[in-house]
Amino acid sequence: MKKILTKTAVAIVLVLMFAGWGGTGHKIINTNIAVCFPASMNVPTTWSPFLIAHASDPDNRKGTDPTESPRHFIDIDSYPEFVANDSINRDYNAFVALHGSSTVISNGILPWAIVRWEDSLKRAFQQGNLTLAMQLSADLGHYVGDGHQPLHCTENYDGAMTNQSGVHSRYETSLVGKYQTSIVYTNDLATYVSDVSSYAFNFIYLSNKYVDSTLYSDSVATAFAGTNSSKDTVYLKKYWELCGNQIIYLMKNASRATADIIYTAWIDAGSPNLSGTNPVELVSFTAAVSKNIINLNWKTATELNNTGFDIERGSANNSDGDIIYTKIGFVKGAGNSIATNSYSYSDKMNISGKYYYKLKQVDNDGSFKLSAAVEVNFNAQVNSFYLDQNYPNPFNPSTTIAYSLPEASNVKLSVFNVLGQQVKIVENVYKNAGNYKVTLNANDLNSGIYFYKIEAGQFSQIRKMILIK
Repeated sequence: MKKILTKTAVAIVLVLMFAGWGGTGHKIINTNIAVCFPASMNVPTTWSPFLIAHASDPDNRKGTDPTESPRHFIDIDSYPEFVANDSINRDYNAFVALHGSSTVISNGILPWAIVRWEDSLKRAFQQGNLTLAMQLSADLGHYVGDGHQPLHCTENYDGAMTNQSGVHSRYETSLVGKYQTSIVYTNDLATYVSDVSSYAFNFIYLSNKYVDSTLYSDSVATAFAGTNSSKDTVYLKKYWELCGNQIIYLMKNASRATADIIYTAWIDAGSPNLSGTNPVELVSFTAAVSKNIINLNWKTATELNNTGFDIERGSANNSDGDIIYTKIGFVKGAGNSIATNSYSYSDKMNISGKYYYKLKQVDNDGSFKLSAAVEVNFNAQVNSFYLDQNYPNPFNPSTTIAYSLPEASNVKLSVFNVLGQQVKIVENVYKNAGNYKVTLNANDLNSGIYFYKIEAGQFSQIRKMILIK
């Protein structure tokens, strides 16, 4: 139980000390996953950078998720049956019944975590949820990588039992960090795995066989250099001479094993088309009226490369009843996320009518997707003078200008050029209190920036508009 308690109590320190292959190693492993995918998967180009960028997400969760740490290791040689037979019962429930839940969790649940994540990945593929599938795949790269790190598959995970304290960090972080440019490998294409559970347990069994050589090489390098300081170049060079090929071999196997498991989940999900999956999953989009404000609310379940949302408002604005949409705002997205995110936007209105709203979800590369429209029947409460922004804007050749009068007034609506010269009077008439719309026809004006001004009693307001012909 000591290992779990320690990881929970000082999670930040142990993220650094026992982070699988360290941030650098996990990034190397995940960098070499996507190249193993067969062409038949038609994996989008966004996968590889995502897997690399999120290679250490499971380590980062340790500080906030108390269930995370046990997924990264298994002290497999602490079980008598493994010592005797080089294997353990792969059935989790039967294994817990034999040893007790607290013991199993304390000793780590790495192989079962891999099996669980593969099953979740299969379901994500079946649901067409590409963002979740990528996140689960990045996590699998981390867990499978841990399963190929010998010191994550032994009770003597930090050398305390052999008087080699600190070897965990020296091996996976200092050594890999120092010689990362020497860790270069290629792999064959991924193949289908008929039994993921057996596959995961077998590579963990193999990793455990490298524990002795990992610890022995550390002791030899320490004796050779007279120190085991992670900053001593003589020690690190000797350790790499002894263990470098082993590290490259294990990392290579980790990348290929991860690709095999991802490919297997994809096959078992029915080999869905990955290229057409929507990178942002919009689960709700609603509109509600509160006095003179239309409140828009929406939620996403997952997001990938999401810059944000343009807010577009529309209304029937011609004799054919066509709905013309205009951008009225922008709300920043979460970028990449597998958590539920809630968004809102408030549109202050003064003109009664039927309005339509759409979300234009914009990716980092500029591509976009429009949501379905929500419809709002709006009855304005006129409490103050107000001049609305014309729409559409820019326009050609006509646009609509709306305004509100809380009391009867003589209304003058004029248009000025950038020199301040009046070029058109749209209307000059007495009107009762209410909300109004007027159409400005600019056939007789040249392209450019103009200003329109309302004067009603003591009230005046100016807005800018752009005419493009």
